[in-house]
Formats: sequence, C-alpha cells, structure tokens
Amino acid sequence: MEKTALSMALLAGIAAFGFTEGAAASESGPWLVRAGASVVDPQHDNGTLDLGRAIEAPSTNISVDNATSFTFTVSYFFNENVAVELLAAYPFSHDFKLTNVNVDGKVDHLPPTLSLQWHIPFGDRWKPYVGAGINWTIFSNAHVDAPVNVSLDDSVGLALQTGIDIALTEKWLLNFDVRYIHITSDAHVNGVNVGTVDINPMVYGVNIGYRF
Repeated sequence: MEKTALSMALLAGIAAFGFTEGAAASESGPWLVRAGASVVDPQHDNGTLDLGRAIEAPSTNISVDNATSFTFTVSYFFNENVAVELLAAYPFSHDFKLTNVNVDGKVDHLPPTLSLQWHIPFGDRWKPYVGAGINWTIFSNAHVDAPVNVSLDDSVGLALQTGIDIALTEKWLLNFDVRYIHITSDAHVNGVNVGTVDINPMVYGVNIGYRF
C-alpha cells in the first residue's frame, strides 16, 4: 500500500510539473534517444529467507550477483533544463545463491523507470543532470537447482540518478549515468512467502544518444 501511494504521488507530481513547465514548449520540445549497456550491481546483503515456512530446510542468506544487459531511454525536453525520461531494457538475468543450503538459482527482471530530470548545461558540450522518479521491477523465470517452485513479487520503488551527456556532434552524444533503485521483493517457495529479498542496486550505464 505504501509503495502504491508513493508511486501515484510521484507520477502525479511528474505529470503536473511537465504540463505546467512544458505547455508553451511542447510544440518544439526536442526528443533524445539513448542506447547502450547497463550493469545492475545489487547491495551486498540481500536478506535472509525462512525456508522452513515452506519446506524442510533451514533459514538461509541469499546473495544476488551482478547482471549486464542492453538498455535504452527516451527523453522529452520541456525546455533546456527539464526533461522526462523513460528507461527500458532487454531482460537482466541474475544468478543468485542460497548460501546456507548451497543452492544456486537464476531470475530475470525488467526495470522500466520513469524519471523527471534537471539538466545543467556547461557550454555547448557538457550537460550533466540529476533525476528522480519511479521504478517498476518485473521479475520472471525464477528457478533454483532443487525440486521446488520459486517466484519473486514485482517491486515498485524510488529511483534516483545522475549522469552527463557529452556532445560528439550537433545530434550525437556520449552518455554516462549512475542510478540508485530501491528494489525489494517478497520471495515465495511452493507458494509460501519465505521472506524479503533486498536488492537495492546501483546501476551503471554507458550509452550513445541521438537528439532530434
């Protein structure tokens, strides 16, 4: 419930800000598309699962590995400083380990993220920015090397970012960005909730962009 309320409040704020700031600029506002690769680097301690709720097994720590995938963003600039950005990606595939029972697993996720950004141009070439918004992480294809069914709930949480666009030509640019995304997910074994997985990653991206 708290996640839903936070999401709706942030979405409403983004929409309201966009309409008020961009009404006059919407006809000529430029679009920017970036594409590249991002690394999702989960926090070190990913939580403890009480497997005894579902099967005959002890509680175990869970460790989630890094994952790299293709990512792309589409941004609309209401003016020189204010933009709204949508992040999408090819599914990330994470290996994970249930350390106390020595069981390996894998899970895929998609990380669509909507952010409101503030850009601060330094001359014609360097354009750093910061942003904040909402992430919706969609988990799929969770499985472990054991005869049990495993699933992870989707997550909605705050996303923060900073980055820089470096102009290569009038239209093309090089982009670097860093994000923090609040991602937590309830884990289920054979349909029983066995605890929460805290992922909360840093995300590092390198992209090529085109503005039109």
